[in-house]
Amino acid sequence: MVREKTGEGSLLERTITPVVNVARKAGPPVGRLVTTIRKPAFLAPTGPVSVRREMLCLTLIPLATFGLVCLLTWSAGVAYRPSCHSAANFLASLFFQPTVGSTCQSVPFLSDVPTIMLSFCCPFALVAYKLLRRRLASLQGALVRTGLLSEQGSRDTISTVIQRLERAIDLTPARRLALFAASAAMVIWLYWRNLEAGHLFTTLESADPSHTTNAAQLRDSWWANYHHHFFLAAVCVFIGTVGVYYAWRAGWLYVRLGVVLYATRKSSADELPVSYVPRWRDRSYGWSPVTGVLMLIYLSTVGLAISMVAVFDMLRNETWTLVIAVIFALIGLLSNTVMILSSFFRMVGMHKAVEERLRATLVASDSVLTSQEYVIAASELTVWRRIPVASFSGSIIKILPGLYALFQFARAFLK
Repeated sequence: MVREKTGEGSLLERTITPVVNVARKAGPPVGRLVTTIRKPAFLAPTGPVSVRREMLCLTLIPLATFGLVCLLTWSAGVAYRPSCHSAANFLASLFFQPTVGSTCQSVPFLSDVPTIMLSFCCPFALVAYKLLRRRLASLQGALVRTGLLSEQGSRDTISTVIQRLERAIDLTPARRLALFAASAAMVIWLYWRNLEAGHLFTTLESADPSHTTNAAQLRDSWWANYHHHFFLAAVCVFIGTVGVYYAWRAGWLYVRLGVVLYATRKSSADELPVSYVPRWRDRSYGWSPVTGVLMLIYLSTVGLAISMVAVFDMLRNETWTLVIAVIFALIGLLSNTVMILSSFFRMVGMHKAVEERLRATLVASDSVLTSQEYVIAASELTVWRRIPVASFSGSIIKILPGLYALFQFARAFLK
């Protein structure tokens, strides 16, 4: 069944026999496996260098935006006041520490915690969307390089799907301009409601002996009040508009991805055959480009959730505005979650089909695997991961901080 090419038949046979016996217990054959494991180089375009660059972009661009706003507000003298304690109280709440009362007489930027969070989340939405588009555009080539798409039919199918998806989500200049204008209108409305009845001023207000609060004074001295700091207000609205615009673009992308998944929901794994990729070539069995896309969608979802928590805090003094924000948040978060889970389970199902074909190949009487290939495949079946990730514990570690951050932000804002 296995062709011997090494000239050491008896020794090699004794070495692989235990592994072969394990593989042969897998059950009856279910078909031929097209496998490519001879190339010794891992050539995935989304390797460690590319991932590090993406993580740097996701980190440094939001930090740079926050730094720019700090610089602008500092030059205007509205960056910091020592008596507000809002940022310190927010951090204390995150770490379950006692808070102190506010004696704010004005609201500087570094005391406006909801806006601080949005100054990170808005540029994060832009970067995440651009990286996601880049990942999708190179997905077919990346899967070919990892070895997962070795059949021409699979390559053509994926290429066609991606091209149709890109045509569907690419907007004309007129539609982009209209969407940007609509996003600006939404942000201006949010800005106006925050200035008129934002919860921030309620949390920072203090009362004199006659029980008169200074909420009106705080609103008047808010760092982004357009009456006194028009340029800073414009910067605030512009950054928010960019974030909302790319959140809408990402939402439309997820809708189109959902349409693709729904249209192919009844397709069997054999309709898009993927190849066996040994773990020495790609630790995710060739699926690393797909898991990279899913991780970006997950990070975008966490960013959206945190930004919506900040919006909730701005609008919570008015029920009707809060209801509108909750509806938008639920639609966005639920659709993103369904997208991630649907894609994940589809990937796991196709990965299981690869395992079944590999087991069938090892027990087939006409197997074309060499002895070395047979040993590699059979040994990997003994430690086969049901979920095609490089490290299950590592994946959990990547996911949990986002969930914990979301829980903590929601608890700190909505308590």
